[in-house]
Amino acid sequence: MSLDKKKIVLNWKGNFRFEAKTEKGLTVNFDAPSKYGGEDTAPTPMETLLACLVGCTSFDVVNILKKKRQTITDYSAVAEAERSDEPPEVFTRIHIKYIVKGKSISKQAVERAIQLSYDTNTAQSAPCLKKQQKSQLPTK
Repeated sequence: MSLDKKKIVLNWKGNFRFEAKTEKGLTVNFDAPSKYGGEDTAPTPMETLLACLVGCTSFDVVNILKKKRQTITDYSAVAEAERSDEPPEVFTRIHIKYIVKGKSISKQAVERAIQLSYDTNTAQSAPCLKKQQKSQLPTK
């Protein structure tokens, strides 16, 4: 099995602003909140981590539903997270609400897609989520 290697180059843009660039040349900017001396010009790395988690699980859920021949007409996911007040201020709770609309969408298919995403994909590639209570992460 070959590995799918990725490379990100992160460049400092002054103060607490950073720009991450992919091999394709696509960029993502980060900044610290003003309470830590940042300028609030971009999402924080932790906000971006949460967005990436929701993006990853959403790719899984939509892909699984398409394979089950579910006709999706609209999709969104909302993540709410709590962080520790103590350094390193890790996420202590993450709740994701999945909103799937479509023609004759099966509730069971959606529930199964969310569970499969958590069990086999998203949680496996994000070890920091292992400390989450399983029942709190994937919800609908």
